Amino acid sequence: MFHLMVFRGTRLGESCGLPWRETDMTLGTVHISEQLVAASYDVWEDTPKSDNGARTIRLDSQTHQLLKFWRRRQQTERAEWEEKHRKEPKKYGPYVDSGRVFTWEDGRPYHPEYLSQIFNRLIQKLGLPPIRLHDLRHCAATLSLAAGIHMKTIQVMLGHSSYKLTADTYTSVLPQLEQEAADVPVAIVPRKAQQKPGHEAPRRPKAVPDPEPPAAEEESAA
Repeated sequence: MFHLMVFRGTRLGESCGLPWRETDMTLGTVHISEQLVAASYDVWEDTPKSDNGARTIRLDSQTHQLLKFWRRRQQTERAEWEEKHRKEPKKYGPYVDSGRVFTWEDGRPYHPEYLSQIFNRLIQKLGLPPIRLHDLRHCAATLSLAAGIHMKTIQVMLGHSSYKLTADTYTSVLPQLEQEAADVPVAIVPRKAQQKPGHEAPRRPKAVPDPEPPAAEEESAA
């Protein structure tokens, strides 16, 4: 789930609420159509944050393979849980077929606030700079900008309500990329190597014509 968020920019609630029916493991896409919203212990389904929030996201090849791996693992966990329930029904309740992509071993979807707590613990354990789980969306946008992806494409990926919102949010990272962007058009135009100012190549000396022989010498030679 964290990998999906950091590279494809899904929101926490969208990731928690992502159903398998909205994923296409053949094409490698996920369709964001709902999210899980939490207030303390209460969790409920809701529509995406904005009209543009309902969107289809193309997966990169690595995330695509990870989701395939996770689906196989989830199926294994379901079989193991159902076996436990069969043997010890009082200890292990029935499997919850929530249909969500990311779940506990018994099929229950994750609580969004719990995931935020887990993320904070991981950050502290690994000694990383303190960031929020939501900041993974910003990381996804920044990585995409650094890769040269157009701001409009990033807007669609993030599900922002407008292009202006995306541009205003990530203008702060653009100065780091402006020089590179300015150099690209020049770099693709073929041209002869130019000498640096003050380091001009020495000029070749002009050829000096041989002097004509004197008239007396010409007559003597004749």
